[in-house]
Amino acid sequence: MVNDKQVTLFALDCGATNWRLYRVGYRLDGNLIRILGDPQPSPLTSFSERKLPAIITLNPEGSAIESFGEVSQGQLEDENVRERVREYFKPCIGAHFEESPLPHQMRYTHAQALEFTGMLLEEVVEQIRKEKWRASGFDEQVRFSFAYPVHWGYDHGGAILEEFKALTRGCFSENIHAQIDFVPEPEGAILSLKRQGLLGGKAGDGVTLITDVGGSTTDIVAGQVDPRTGELLYLGRYGEPFGGGLYDAEIAKYLADELSIPASALADDPAALMTLRIYAQRLKESLSRQLLHGGDGEGDHSAQRMITLVMRDGQVYRRLIKLDQRRFNQMAGHLNQAFEEMIAKAINVIGLADKEIGQVALVGGGVQLFSIVRHLRERFGDEKIVLADNPDEIVVRGVGLAYGASVGTLEPGVSLVIEPPPVADPDHDDRPVSEAILQLVSPDGKIYPLNVGVTRVGRARASHVWLESDKVSRNHAELHRTADAVELVDLGSTNGTFLNDERLQANQPHTLIVGDEVRFGDREFTLNAD
Repeated sequence: MVNDKQVTLFALDCGATNWRLYRVGYRLDGNLIRILGDPQPSPLTSFSERKLPAIITLNPEGSAIESFGEVSQGQLEDENVRERVREYFKPCIGAHFEESPLPHQMRYTHAQALEFTGMLLEEVVEQIRKEKWRASGFDEQVRFSFAYPVHWGYDHGGAILEEFKALTRGCFSENIHAQIDFVPEPEGAILSLKRQGLLGGKAGDGVTLITDVGGSTTDIVAGQVDPRTGELLYLGRYGEPFGGGLYDAEIAKYLADELSIPASALADDPAALMTLRIYAQRLKESLSRQLLHGGDGEGDHSAQRMITLVMRDGQVYRRLIKLDQRRFNQMAGHLNQAFEEMIAKAINVIGLADKEIGQVALVGGGVQLFSIVRHLRERFGDEKIVLADNPDEIVVRGVGLAYGASVGTLEPGVSLVIEPPPVADPDHDDRPVSEAILQLVSPDGKIYPLNVGVTRVGRARASHVWLESDKVSRNHAELHRTADAVELVDLGSTNGTFLNDERLQANQPHTLIVGDEVRFGDREFTLNAD
């Protein structure tokens, strides 16, 4: 590692309805990483209101992008173009693995969804290069971090995540592939909430339930503050393909009825439904803002919008349509019920009781829906609900922090000082050879030198030996290296630390010798001498 080198990290959250881009600087100082200020939004010229609508328009041949983002969104109103518009494709990634995929997961094939994602990402990467990187090629002073739904890494053997990683890396030149990271969305949320001081304050305040509602999925993560470090210790997670887009689809049906569009006309022009879904999303968001910030009296608030839809056959449908709380509940009551059942199931699966929950932190664009906030307030108590500012940007902020994730409480304005993530390739390890004589070696050949001092092992990104597995605890174990010996200590991990197939007692040091077999959860290593 080169001393005193500055690195710029671009964090991307490629959501179902909108993409977001943040930027943060780091200084590499010897074997330390120092963050240079908080992550900041870094919108491109194609972004609108700090976000990029995840929507593209294909050329007439369908082989390339003609336009994207807000331009493509506007083309949904053009009956001659909208059949070439593609949007809301992320929910279809991995849908072929599902036994009973939902309708919104079957709009495109898995291959098409990946293709459209890649097309848009290539455009964004090129804009970053031109607008944020002096129009030169990316070099060793840049990193990229991408958020991904946590279940992609666990379901179906992690196949969805691996395909997403391959797709993403294919949008960059090979020389920076090692500088591209992937961060689970809940981990990004945890880092961001911690940075803002929104994780409950101190140990003993009960369990924090992070509820991340996106456009197509919901992830619920439970954790508790570690009394030693202030870290949020992972207790469990639950997720479902439930998101704000389902509400948009229901309201779109209502708009079609209010406009008196025959079902046969929609069948002949299916792309028209995409246009109605965009109108529906805007009505939903307008009504929610009123009810969250101006009271929630039944029928006292309404959103309205002039809807104009020109069909492919030239027929024009136009009408001022209002949406109030009563009508919303009538058409979306079953979705509200589904959300309530999902919360109950999540708590049961994780193994919690309501009384154990001390705080519910809401993140993701979908949590700004008034019916979701209201249910959580009614169930857990208004004082326990934390709706962060700009909740749809919480994950991408945290993804920007993942490279420099630290242990301990973060005070506003205080720089992080942490050690860098491990380097798998020993040829690129710049630490003194005298401190890297002993090594942990995995079955696939990855090497982690054991330097004098403490080497942390776990699922937390700040770990020296970072293991991306749900069988590994965030803070799983430590190896204590002195000039004469190495001791292994389990930190009370859920799935255990094993020495030569014998599980170790928590917090009891055990001396290692060369050739010992060590296992953290489901990840195996051998202690070797170089």
